[in-house]
Amino acid sequence: MKGLGWAKCPGTCGEWVQGAKDGTPFLVGCPINRFVEAKAEILFSESVARDNSGHQQELKDWIWQLPEGKEKTRQALERFARIQNLPPLTGKIHMQSQLLIGKGMASSTADMTAAVSAVAQALAIPWQSEEQARLALAIEPSDPIMFPGVTELAHGDGTYIKSLGPKISAQLLMLDGGGFLDTLAFNARRDLPGHYRKYEPKIKSALALFYEGMAQRDLGKIAQAGTISARCNQDINPKPFFEEFLSWTLGKGGLGVITAHSGTLLAGIFPPDLSTTVKKNLEKESRIQFRPVIAEWVETYDGGTEGGVMNAWRKSVGRLGTVWETELY
Repeated sequence: MKGLGWAKCPGTCGEWVQGAKDGTPFLVGCPINRFVEAKAEILFSESVARDNSGHQQELKDWIWQLPEGKEKTRQALERFARIQNLPPLTGKIHMQSQLLIGKGMASSTADMTAAVSAVAQALAIPWQSEEQARLALAIEPSDPIMFPGVTELAHGDGTYIKSLGPKISAQLLMLDGGGFLDTLAFNARRDLPGHYRKYEPKIKSALALFYEGMAQRDLGKIAQAGTISARCNQDINPKPFFEEFLSWTLGKGGLGVITAHSGTLLAGIFPPDLSTTVKKNLEKESRIQFRPVIAEWVETYDGGTEGGVMNAWRKSVGRLGTVWETELY
């Protein structure tokens, strides 16, 4: 018996707000139009097989064929198989990603979510957003990209999940100052709890402003909230040209900045109606002035996974940017 399925999950441009609330670490995710897609081919095995001598030998319960380096995804698939009590099977997972690793784009969470959701589609197993989140959180602190819209999450243990409504449209000029940051290592830092305590009042104000912005559909307030949180993050994960880029963004009609709190990205927040010419000019100017490793325009996007059976497998996500797509087989 063979099952075929696909799923797609967005990545992020860091977080709108991240810190602690009443001592509980949390973040508000910022999904963008950059994705991981996964295709799952599932072949069920017999519980026993015969070796060359004719003797019976036990088969491993689940065999996962994955792109190299996807150990967290393998762990997620193993957990899913145990939770669902799946029979012995071989699962071949094809993946395509537009997310860079170690930059703060939620690449690991998106990988895990897309791969497991593709398997769930192939096996016709209902697999809801909260279940996806719990699975990812069992492996590492995660972003709430599997939930529709904009979501606030206690990203360490999933103590609470709060839907904040549909995304507010915005253009984000995303720059990478270089380097890599491991999510597990960042969240294990001994100075992180103290950092959260120090800035909890400011983060509380930023979150209140973000709530207002979402309720009023006011991108200006949302950008202010993002800027407050990003500036607090400079104390523990500084971006090399933060103040200069913020001033430049505001001077070019932008509304503020957003950062990858446990990554290397910093992005200027601009209104959604910028023309292609203006965007090209701003990107070119940012490359000259700040000399980032990467400069790329992205757009805010509602979170949530999509998926279906194999006959619904769509054309590849394609090359939305010159440096973002990698194909993994």
